[in-house]
Amino acid sequence: MIMKGTHRLTVLLCASLMVLGGSLAAGAEFETIIVQTPPTAGALPLIWIKEQGVLTDQVELEIRVSPDHQRGLALIAQGDIDMLVTGVNVGAKAYNRGIDVRLVNTNIWGIDYLLTNGFAADSWSDLEGKTVSLPLLGGPLDFLVRYFLLQHGVDPADVEFVYSPSNNGARSFQLGQVDAIVLPEPMVTMVLSNFEQAVLSLDLQEEWGKLHEGDNRIPFVGLFAQGGFAEANPGLIEALNTCYQEGIAWVRANPEEAALLAEEYFNQPAAVVAASLERINLNNYPDAEEQALIGQYFNAIMEIYPEMIGGKLPDEDFYF
Repeated sequence: MIMKGTHRLTVLLCASLMVLGGSLAAGAEFETIIVQTPPTAGALPLIWIKEQGVLTDQVELEIRVSPDHQRGLALIAQGDIDMLVTGVNVGAKAYNRGIDVRLVNTNIWGIDYLLTNGFAADSWSDLEGKTVSLPLLGGPLDFLVRYFLLQHGVDPADVEFVYSPSNNGARSFQLGQVDAIVLPEPMVTMVLSNFEQAVLSLDLQEEWGKLHEGDNRIPFVGLFAQGGFAEANPGLIEALNTCYQEGIAWVRANPEEAALLAEEYFNQPAAVVAASLERINLNNYPDAEEQALIGQYFNAIMEIYPEMIGGKLPDEDFYF
Protein backbone atom coordinates (compact mmCIF):
# COMPACT_ATOMS: atom_id res chain seq x y z
CA MET A 1 0.00 0.00 0.00
CA ILE A 2 1.43 3.42 -0.96
CA MET A 3 1.15 6.04 1.75
CA LYS A 4 0.38 9.60 0.77
CA GLY A 5 1.96 12.54 2.59
CA THR A 6 -0.36 12.85 5.57
CA HIS A 7 -0.33 9.11 6.21
CA ARG A 8 3.46 9.00 5.99
CA LEU A 9 3.67 11.79 8.57
CA THR A 10 1.22 9.92 10.78
CA VAL A 11 3.33 6.77 10.69
CA LEU A 12 6.47 8.75 11.46
CA LEU A 13 4.72 10.39 14.41
CA CYS A 14 3.57 7.03 15.75
CA ALA A 15 7.01 5.54 15.23
CA SER A 16 8.62 8.35 17.25
CA LEU A 17 6.05 7.85 19.99
CA MET A 18 6.84 4.15 20.07
CA VAL A 19 10.50 4.94 20.67
CA LEU A 20 9.39 7.04 23.64
CA GLY A 21 7.09 4.26 24.77
CA GLY A 22 9.93 1.77 24.58
CA SER A 23 12.20 3.96 26.69
CA LEU A 24 9.47 4.43 29.29
CA ALA A 25 9.08 0.66 29.41
CA ALA A 26 12.76 0.09 30.24
CA GLY A 27 13.31 -3.24 31.90
CA ALA A 28 10.26 -4.88 30.37
CA GLU A 29 11.01 -7.87 28.19
CA PHE A 30 8.67 -8.44 25.28
CA GLU A 31 8.93 -8.88 21.55
CA THR A 32 5.29 -9.41 20.59
CA ILE A 33 2.07 -7.83 21.79
CA ILE A 34 -0.67 -10.41 21.39
CA VAL A 35 -4.13 -8.95 20.78
CA GLN A 36 -7.33 -10.99 20.49
CA THR A 37 -10.25 -9.34 18.74
CA PRO A 38 -13.57 -10.31 17.22
CA PRO A 39 -14.06 -9.42 13.54
CA THR A 40 -15.12 -5.84 14.26
CA ALA A 41 -14.38 -2.36 12.99
CA GLY A 42 -12.74 -1.64 16.34
CA ALA A 43 -9.84 -3.87 15.29
CA LEU A 44 -9.17 -2.08 12.01
CA PRO A 45 -6.93 0.62 13.55
CA LEU A 46 -4.81 -2.13 15.11
CA ILE A 47 -4.57 -3.89 11.76
CA TRP A 48 -3.58 -0.58 10.18
CA ILE A 49 -0.78 -0.20 12.75
CA LYS A 50 0.44 -3.71 11.99
CA GLU A 51 0.22 -3.30 8.22
CA GLN A 52 2.11 0.00 8.29
CA GLY A 53 4.89 -1.57 10.37
CA VAL A 54 4.73 1.22 12.93
CA LEU A 55 5.89 -0.96 15.81
CA THR A 56 8.47 -3.14 14.13
CA ASP A 57 11.49 -1.34 15.68
CA GLN A 58 10.05 -1.95 19.15
CA VAL A 59 7.55 -4.80 19.13
CA GLU A 60 5.39 -6.79 16.74
CA LEU A 61 1.61 -6.84 16.91
CA GLU A 62 0.15 -10.33 16.68
CA ILE A 63 -3.57 -10.06 15.99
CA ARG A 64 -5.71 -13.12 16.68
CA VAL A 65 -9.23 -12.90 15.31
CA SER A 66 -11.80 -14.78 17.37
CA PRO A 67 -15.42 -14.05 18.34
CA ASP A 68 -14.98 -15.96 21.61
CA HIS A 69 -14.95 -13.18 24.20
CA GLN A 70 -14.99 -15.56 27.19
CA ARG A 71 -11.97 -17.41 25.85
CA GLY A 72 -10.26 -14.06 25.40
CA LEU A 73 -10.94 -13.17 29.03
CA ALA A 74 -9.55 -16.50 30.17
CA LEU A 75 -6.40 -15.96 28.11
CA ILE A 76 -5.84 -12.41 29.35
CA ALA A 77 -6.41 -13.54 32.95
CA GLN A 78 -3.70 -16.17 32.49
CA GLY A 79 -1.34 -13.68 30.84
CA ASP A 80 -1.42 -15.62 27.57
CA ILE A 81 -2.49 -12.52 25.62
CA ASP A 82 -1.67 -8.88 26.33
CA MET A 83 -4.69 -7.03 24.95
CA LEU A 84 -8.30 -7.76 24.11
CA VAL A 85 -10.97 -6.02 22.04
CA THR A 86 -14.34 -6.73 23.65
CA GLY A 87 -17.53 -5.13 24.91
CA VAL A 88 -17.01 -2.34 27.44
CA ASN A 89 -19.55 -4.02 29.71
CA VAL A 90 -17.78 -7.38 29.26
CA GLY A 91 -14.52 -5.85 30.42
CA ALA A 92 -16.21 -4.14 33.37
CA LYS A 93 -17.82 -7.40 34.48
CA ALA A 94 -14.49 -9.21 34.24
CA TYR A 95 -12.77 -6.45 36.21
CA ASN A 96 -15.41 -6.52 38.94
CA ARG A 97 -14.96 -10.28 39.19
CA GLY A 98 -11.23 -9.99 39.78
CA ILE A 99 -9.72 -10.25 36.30
CA ASP A 100 -7.04 -7.57 36.04
CA VAL A 101 -7.93 -5.70 32.84
CA ARG A 102 -7.68 -1.97 32.13
CA LEU A 103 -9.71 -0.04 29.60
CA VAL A 104 -7.28 1.67 27.23
CA ASN A 105 -9.91 3.26 25.00
CA THR A 106 -13.50 3.00 23.85
CA ASN A 107 -13.72 2.90 20.08
CA ILE A 108 -17.18 1.88 18.80
CA TRP A 109 -20.03 4.15 19.88
CA GLY A 110 -22.68 3.21 17.34
CA ILE A 111 -23.20 -0.01 15.42
CA ASP A 112 -26.67 -1.50 16.11
CA TYR A 113 -30.03 -1.15 14.36
CA LEU A 114 -33.54 -2.59 14.53
CA LEU A 115 -34.68 -4.27 11.31
CA THR A 116 -38.32 -5.21 10.83
CA ASN A 117 -39.83 -7.77 8.48
CA GLY A 118 -42.22 -6.22 5.97
CA PHE A 119 -43.35 -3.31 8.15
CA ALA A 120 -41.87 -0.12 9.55
CA ALA A 121 -41.63 0.35 13.29
CA ASP A 122 -41.82 4.07 13.91
CA SER A 123 -41.76 3.68 17.68
CA TRP A 124 -41.05 0.99 20.26
CA SER A 125 -44.77 0.52 20.83
CA ASP A 126 -44.96 -0.94 17.32
CA LEU A 127 -43.17 -4.01 18.68
CA GLU A 128 -46.00 -4.95 21.05
CA GLY A 129 -47.20 -8.44 20.19
CA LYS A 130 -44.21 -9.01 17.89
CA THR A 131 -41.31 -11.45 18.03
CA VAL A 132 -37.86 -9.84 18.29
CA SER A 133 -34.59 -11.72 17.79
CA LEU A 134 -31.68 -10.78 20.07
CA PRO A 135 -28.26 -12.43 20.34
CA LEU A 136 -27.96 -12.96 24.10
CA LEU A 137 -30.23 -12.93 27.14
CA GLY A 138 -28.84 -10.32 29.52
CA GLY A 139 -26.46 -8.90 26.91
CA PRO A 140 -26.11 -5.28 25.76
CA LEU A 141 -28.77 -5.47 23.05
CA ASP A 142 -31.20 -7.23 25.36
CA PHE A 143 -30.63 -4.45 27.89
CA LEU A 144 -31.03 -1.67 25.34
CA VAL A 145 -34.25 -3.00 23.83
CA ARG A 146 -35.83 -3.51 27.26
CA TYR A 147 -34.58 -0.09 28.35
CA PHE A 148 -36.12 1.61 25.32
CA LEU A 149 -39.41 -0.27 25.73
CA LEU A 150 -39.68 0.75 29.38
CA GLN A 151 -38.73 4.35 28.64
CA HIS A 152 -41.55 4.48 26.07
CA GLY A 153 -44.15 2.95 28.36
CA VAL A 154 -44.12 -0.53 26.84
CA ASP A 155 -44.06 -3.59 29.09
CA PRO A 156 -41.29 -5.92 27.80
CA ALA A 157 -43.61 -8.82 28.69
CA ASP A 158 -45.76 -7.71 25.72
CA VAL A 159 -42.90 -8.52 23.34
CA GLU A 160 -41.73 -12.09 22.61
CA PHE A 161 -37.96 -12.25 22.68
CA VAL A 162 -36.15 -14.98 20.76
CA TYR A 163 -32.48 -15.41 21.69
CA SER A 164 -30.14 -16.68 19.01
CA PRO A 165 -26.60 -15.81 17.82
CA SER A 166 -26.73 -13.00 15.29
CA ASN A 167 -25.93 -15.19 12.27
CA ASN A 168 -28.69 -17.66 13.16
CA GLY A 169 -31.07 -14.87 14.06
CA ALA A 170 -30.48 -13.20 10.69
CA ARG A 171 -31.36 -16.44 8.91
CA SER A 172 -34.55 -16.83 10.95
CA PHE A 173 -35.44 -13.22 10.19
CA GLN A 174 -35.01 -13.73 6.46
CA LEU A 175 -37.11 -16.91 6.63
CA GLY A 176 -39.93 -14.92 8.19
CA GLN A 177 -39.73 -16.73 11.54
CA VAL A 178 -39.40 -13.52 13.57
CA ASP A 179 -40.89 -10.06 13.08
CA ALA A 180 -37.84 -8.01 13.99
CA ILE A 181 -34.18 -8.31 14.84
CA VAL A 182 -31.45 -6.11 16.31
CA LEU A 183 -28.17 -6.50 14.44
CA PRO A 184 -24.76 -4.83 14.33
CA GLU A 185 -23.00 -3.65 11.22
CA PRO A 186 -21.88 -5.06 8.82
CA MET A 187 -24.69 -7.61 9.22
CA VAL A 188 -27.28 -4.85 8.84
CA THR A 189 -25.91 -4.00 5.40
CA MET A 190 -25.77 -7.69 4.44
CA VAL A 191 -29.39 -8.35 5.41
CA LEU A 192 -30.68 -5.17 3.77
CA SER A 193 -28.92 -6.10 0.53
CA ASN A 194 -30.15 -9.71 0.54
CA PHE A 195 -33.71 -9.48 1.86
CA GLU A 196 -36.18 -7.13 0.22
CA GLN A 197 -38.67 -7.38 3.09
CA ALA A 198 -36.15 -5.96 5.58
CA VAL A 199 -36.84 -2.42 6.77
CA LEU A 200 -34.29 -0.41 8.73
CA SER A 201 -36.73 0.91 11.32
CA LEU A 202 -34.82 2.26 14.32
CA ASP A 203 -31.27 3.44 14.91
CA LEU A 204 -30.46 2.40 18.49
CA GLN A 205 -27.95 5.23 18.79
CA GLU A 206 -30.54 7.84 17.82
CA GLU A 207 -32.98 6.28 20.26
CA TRP A 208 -30.37 6.60 23.02
CA GLY A 209 -29.80 10.22 22.08
CA LYS A 210 -33.51 11.01 22.41
CA LEU A 211 -33.27 10.02 26.07
CA HIS A 212 -29.89 11.66 26.79
CA GLU A 213 -30.07 15.26 25.63
CA GLY A 214 -29.31 14.39 22.02
CA ASP A 215 -26.03 12.60 22.73
CA ASN A 216 -26.30 9.34 20.78
CA ARG A 217 -22.94 7.84 21.79
CA ILE A 218 -23.21 4.40 23.41
CA PRO A 219 -19.90 2.91 24.63
CA PHE A 220 -20.08 -0.50 22.99
CA VAL A 221 -16.55 -1.75 22.29
CA GLY A 222 -13.25 -1.12 24.03
CA LEU A 223 -9.56 -2.00 23.81
CA PHE A 224 -8.33 -3.57 27.05
CA ALA A 225 -4.85 -4.34 28.34
CA GLN A 226 -3.84 -6.98 30.87
CA GLY A 227 -3.21 -5.08 34.10
CA GLY A 228 0.32 -6.27 34.76
CA PHE A 229 1.33 -5.63 31.16
CA ALA A 230 -0.14 -2.11 31.29
CA GLU A 231 1.56 -1.28 34.60
CA ALA A 232 4.93 -2.51 33.35
CA ASN A 233 4.66 -0.62 30.07
CA PRO A 234 2.62 2.58 30.54
CA GLY A 235 4.57 4.56 27.96
CA LEU A 236 4.14 1.83 25.39
CA ILE A 237 0.40 1.62 26.03
CA GLU A 238 0.04 5.40 25.76
CA ALA A 239 2.01 5.47 22.51
CA LEU A 240 0.05 2.55 21.09
CA ASN A 241 -3.17 4.33 22.00
CA THR A 242 -1.99 7.45 20.18
CA CYS A 243 -1.26 5.39 17.09
CA TYR A 244 -4.64 3.69 17.47
CA GLN A 245 -6.33 7.09 17.33
CA GLU A 246 -4.42 7.84 14.13
CA GLY A 247 -5.63 4.49 12.82
CA ILE A 248 -9.23 5.52 13.53
CA ALA A 249 -8.68 8.69 11.50
CA TRP A 250 -7.25 6.62 8.65
CA VAL A 251 -10.20 4.20 8.65
CA ARG A 252 -12.69 7.05 8.61
CA ALA A 253 -10.86 8.79 5.75
CA ASN A 254 -10.26 5.59 3.74
CA PRO A 255 -13.28 3.29 4.11
CA GLU A 256 -12.61 1.37 0.90
CA GLU A 257 -9.02 0.57 1.86
CA ALA A 258 -10.07 -0.26 5.42
CA ALA A 259 -12.71 -2.60 4.00
CA LEU A 260 -9.99 -4.47 2.12
CA LEU A 261 -8.24 -5.10 5.44
CA ALA A 262 -11.52 -6.43 6.86
CA GLU A 263 -11.85 -8.72 3.86
CA GLU A 264 -8.32 -10.04 4.40
CA TYR A 265 -8.47 -10.47 8.17
CA PHE A 266 -12.17 -11.13 8.80
CA ASN A 267 -13.24 -12.73 5.50
CA GLN A 268 -15.99 -10.11 5.16
CA PRO A 269 -16.92 -8.78 1.69
CA ALA A 270 -15.09 -5.49 1.19
CA ALA A 271 -18.01 -3.79 -0.55
CA VAL A 272 -20.33 -4.62 2.36
CA VAL A 273 -17.83 -3.43 4.97
CA ALA A 274 -17.19 -0.17 3.13
CA ALA A 275 -20.93 0.55 3.03
CA SER A 276 -21.40 -0.47 6.66
CA LEU A 277 -18.72 1.93 7.91
CA GLU A 278 -21.10 4.79 7.11
CA ARG A 279 -23.34 3.55 9.93
CA ILE A 280 -20.60 2.75 12.48
CA ASN A 281 -19.43 5.42 14.90
CA LEU A 282 -15.77 4.47 15.15
CA ASN A 283 -14.27 7.25 17.20
CA ASN A 284 -12.16 8.22 20.17
CA TYR A 285 -12.84 10.98 22.69
CA PRO A 286 -10.91 12.60 25.57
CA ASP A 287 -10.57 10.37 28.64
CA ALA A 288 -12.82 12.43 30.94
CA GLU A 289 -15.52 12.60 28.28
CA GLU A 290 -15.35 8.86 27.66
CA GLN A 291 -15.55 8.07 31.36
CA ALA A 292 -18.60 10.31 31.79
CA LEU A 293 -20.36 8.58 28.89
CA ILE A 294 -19.46 5.14 30.23
CA GLY A 295 -20.73 6.14 33.67
CA GLN A 296 -24.05 7.21 32.17
CA TYR A 297 -24.35 3.90 30.33
CA PHE A 298 -23.37 1.80 33.33
CA ASN A 299 -25.81 3.61 35.62
CA ALA A 300 -28.63 2.78 33.19
CA ILE A 301 -27.48 -0.86 33.15
CA MET A 302 -27.52 -0.95 36.95
CA GLU A 303 -31.24 -0.18 36.87
CA ILE A 304 -32.13 -3.25 34.78
CA TYR A 305 -29.26 -5.74 34.47
CA PRO A 306 -26.61 -4.98 37.13
CA GLU A 307 -24.94 -8.36 36.54
CA MET A 308 -24.07 -7.14 33.03
CA ILE A 309 -21.19 -5.25 34.66
CA GLY A 310 -20.65 -7.50 37.66
CA GLY A 311 -23.22 -5.93 39.99
CA LYS A 312 -21.43 -2.63 40.66
CA LEU A 313 -19.75 0.29 38.97
CA PRO A 314 -16.03 -0.35 38.39
CA ASP A 315 -13.66 1.87 40.35
CA GLU A 316 -11.27 4.38 38.81
CA ASP A 317 -8.46 1.80 38.40
CA PHE A 318 -10.56 0.19 35.67
CA TYR A 319 -9.58 3.10 33.41
CA PHE A 320 -5.98 3.03 32.20
